Amino acid sequence: MRRILMTVLLLPFLLSGLAQTDTVGISGSKHFRLRYVINIAELDSTFVDNSERISDIRDFLTEIKNDSLTSITGVDFRGTASPDGTYEFNVWLSENRLRTFKELVNSYVSIPDSLIFAQSSDIPWNEFRQKVAESDLEHKEEVLVIIDEGPKLVPFWGNRTIDHRLLKLKKLRNGKVWDELKKPILFDLRYGDATFYYTTLLPVPCLRIPMETALPSQINELAILPVNPSYDTWTPRFYIKSNLIGLAALSANLAFEIDLAPHWSFTIPVYYNALDYFKSTIKFRNFTVQPEFRYWPRVMNKGVNDGFFIGAHFGMMYYNFAIDGPYRYQDRRGRTPALGGGLAIGFRKPISKNKRWHVEFTAGAGVYPIDYDVFENTPDYKDGKWVRRNKKTWWGLDQAAISISYNFPLTRYQRKYLKGGGI
Repeated sequence: MRRILMTVLLLPFLLSGLAQTDTVGISGSKHFRLRYVINIAELDSTFVDNSERISDIRDFLTEIKNDSLTSITGVDFRGTASPDGTYEFNVWLSENRLRTFKELVNSYVSIPDSLIFAQSSDIPWNEFRQKVAESDLEHKEEVLVIIDEGPKLVPFWGNRTIDHRLLKLKKLRNGKVWDELKKPILFDLRYGDATFYYTTLLPVPCLRIPMETALPSQINELAILPVNPSYDTWTPRFYIKSNLIGLAALSANLAFEIDLAPHWSFTIPVYYNALDYFKSTIKFRNFTVQPEFRYWPRVMNKGVNDGFFIGAHFGMMYYNFAIDGPYRYQDRRGRTPALGGGLAIGFRKPISKNKRWHVEFTAGAGVYPIDYDVFENTPDYKDGKWVRRNKKTWWGLDQAAISISYNFPLTRYQRKYLKGGGI
């Protein structure tokens, strides 16, 4: 009984010697939205509920600034412009709405660039479609059909361009539908967003076991957990492009490329040439398809697959060519294309401020088993007699391109991931 009583009396003092205070990080986020007047990039504090929202932003940032245990770990900024208006003006408008929102935030607290996760401007056609689909608009099915036609820029006044869907929507039902879309649907698409991520450190008492008494199994299970994770934002893009070298050789060509993941994309170019060069005995007629997977070592320009890349491609080509010599060469019976593949290397960089236009340089080599017929090369190729059949393996340069491309950001599939990988 004496031992039990002594243990009970001394237990609080023993525990107080082992107990220490630790901290744990509690993460949270706060979202704010401000509205903008149509066609205006500057922030109007008197517009709708902006005055109240600005007051909330000021109070939130002031509270964090004065709280030594709370710190901002990241910010997402976004600026938008409703689809009405020319494309160039809407891009300018959304970028400057993002700028004025950032300036407002920085007037209360300075946010270093290292804490900005995303900084995107947008013409939110996807959000426009969603709002129409959820509305009780009388002719919404007609509106949705037009929106689903997809983006296509057409010439407009003053060397500007405009989305063809906008022109159709404004003409729908003699303008009656457009008047119904103006408010609240289009009104709701003119905004600036800021999402703040923060961490608050809370003191937590915990029991510390002296290291000399800890078991080996306990030591091996110790781990350090990050309190302030850092994120990158990645937005996939869809590219439409054409090879200027192919066009110079009178080969019609078009290529499509889509980002599959950060560092990875897939492209498929198509070439077609059915012409003679200057005379009927000189030709390089072909139909070529060359799909390619690409790896981009660096993700540049706010999450875009740019810079150097390496690619692996498959090639298929039907061909009929002659170089004003005695013979003409054609794939066996006109239905035995060259099939093969190879490797490529290239470089891509933006050439416009909004990073929609790019220039791309590509060179590649491959190996192709070919089976072809040799004919006499006559002015009327139908009169050329069959000479022989050849089979061999051809290898050499199978890609040479200087391409101009235009891309569309697929913001619906935008996502964040931890810097350096991991969960």
